[in-house]
Amino acid sequence: MSRNATRIRCAALAVAAACASAPPTVKAPSPAEPDLREVGRAMARIELGAPAAKAAPAAEPTAPVERFLALYALPRDEEGWKAFRALADAYPKLAWGSLGMARVYIAWGTLDQAEAELGRARAADPANELAVLLRAEMEERGGHASEAQAHYLEFLAFDPENGLARFGLARLLYAGGDFGGAYREAKLSLEAVPDQTAALELLGKTSAALGRKVEAVSYFAGAAAASPMDAAVRAELASARLAAGDAKGAVAEWREALRIEESVASFRGLAAAAVVAEDLAAQSYAAQGITRLEPGPAANWRRLADLRLLQHDEEGAVAALRMAVERDPQDVQSRLTLGRLLLALGQPLLALGQFRSAGEAARPERIDLERRLLVFPISRADPGRIQRLVADRLDRIAAASASEPPPSGALVLRVTVDPAGEATEVAVLEDAARDEWVRASAYWNLKNASYPNKAARLTFHFAIDASKAAKAAKR
Repeated sequence: MSRNATRIRCAALAVAAACASAPPTVKAPSPAEPDLREVGRAMARIELGAPAAKAAPAAEPTAPVERFLALYALPRDEEGWKAFRALADAYPKLAWGSLGMARVYIAWGTLDQAEAELGRARAADPANELAVLLRAEMEERGGHASEAQAHYLEFLAFDPENGLARFGLARLLYAGGDFGGAYREAKLSLEAVPDQTAALELLGKTSAALGRKVEAVSYFAGAAAASPMDAAVRAELASARLAAGDAKGAVAEWREALRIEESVASFRGLAAAAVVAEDLAAQSYAAQGITRLEPGPAANWRRLADLRLLQHDEEGAVAALRMAVERDPQDVQSRLTLGRLLLALGQPLLALGQFRSAGEAARPERIDLERRLLVFPISRADPGRIQRLVADRLDRIAAASASEPPPSGALVLRVTVDPAGEATEVAVLEDAARDEWVRASAYWNLKNASYPNKAARLTFHFAIDASKAAKAAKR
């Protein structure tokens, strides 16, 4: 649904209520000719979102012009077109049905059909200037700016106080870079139809383009007040506040825009404002929202990880970095940072895996951690010898453990070996010792070892007893 759809539906209810007493059959029109300027201004109030109760001119409920306005306030859908078609059939010598169908066709973008209906309207009533107003909209929709401007000016010569024509001209001038002219016309449109969101919003844009930053904030704030559930207007207000130097106000407006409707663009807007405002919580909230709506790019997760670290949320940073390296396995810096964090959190097994994947950039950290874990090469050896060598290393790791109580219990791992004698998988089947360093040493020593050249699945049992290992170390 378009941004004006809600306004149009509300207008429809009020105008239709005014016509509720009309009988289902169409009576002959009133002998009095309608005031086309008043009808055009009623159209402007409907289009620009003013209360529709003010839109209907003083006329008998059965007058075709009032029926035209009641239908004009309805959505531009198939039912609306059929209603205008019925009006044209009921009054074939009047322009109202064709004008209404033309407006629907313009909304649909079927401009050839709009052109044909405007021709029929002119043929039925050559003096009906409303066809000129609709033709201006049609030309604008078709991208014919000069023709549209000429028709808007022609209609304004007929009625200088028509807010719809003024706003159409303002749109064209703004698109053409004439910000001063657009500002002037938007102001006149606002005077003709007060409190309309469209003119307030355009005045905000033109004020910003003219360098009137504080004034831009004022107009966008008015537009937001007129359309409190319009996330796009709220976003414009947020941007205007930031441009005017009110970063904290911009953060608040971006949060409100996101409350109305979440989008990556709004989260990015919030992130930019939060950086200027030095609002770390808002930056983190924005980064989290971006990764939720746009989880693919690794850069989004890296940014979230950085912010988590600034907030001293190491576990949150680890989770974000894992997502980053999952999306970009060649991201060496993220792997290096992730390895350091995992080590700081007491997870040496996973840390060494990240250091190894990071390659040369993590070489010092890898070598140091392998030394601490007693992970050294075990060249081609039978499983029994590998068992003894690794068991000795685990005893030394356990003896040096500072954990309370000391590590003690069974540790069982299964190694899958390929025909070349390389360990392709190491799985921990049982760990009663519950010591991260002992488990990491066992895992990486078995992963590093060279086995006999044949495919196999080998199970290694280690009995960890820190106190016994400590006594043996003293001897």
